[in-house]
Amino acid sequence: MDGDILAFDDDAQQGVVEATNGQRFTFQLSDWRGRGLPGPHIAVRFTPRGERAEQLINRPEAQLRARASQPHPPQDGAGNAVPRRHSGFAIAAISVAFLSMFLDGLAPLLGLVAAVLAVLGLRQIHRAPQRYSGRLFCWGAIGLALLLAVLSVLVDTSVSVEPSIQPPN
Repeated sequence: MDGDILAFDDDAQQGVVEATNGQRFTFQLSDWRGRGLPGPHIAVRFTPRGERAEQLINRPEAQLRARASQPHPPQDGAGNAVPRRHSGFAIAAISVAFLSMFLDGLAPLLGLVAAVLAVLGLRQIHRAPQRYSGRLFCWGAIGLALLLAVLSVLVDTSVSVEPSIQPPN
């Protein structure tokens, strides 16, 4: 028979269980076979013997299906969801990479700085993907820095190709 424990007295080690049909039964702690200790509002299954309930166990519950947990978005102090934002390193990396296009003499140095900032941005995004975005900026900065490094090696501005003019004799 199924029911719910209405009360349990720890000192007397006795309790009262109410069946689903409204009938009440008493039980002793020695009749308890459930998990933990008996207490009020616990759904039980038991065997009635006159006015007593014997062999009380926790009522079996339907097994819930496992679900994949969804990452919870970060929240501020008031419990409001904080939207994702671009990583500061990613924004700085793409900005420095674009700046290096216009400063020919500093292009290799600025390209290195852009690549380091991009790697830091990727690391920051990897550690907190629910909070930061901007992977495309990081990879774009790395690609642009590599392209400018290759072009700066191919186009050497220090060698000037001027025809030599010799004075007439």
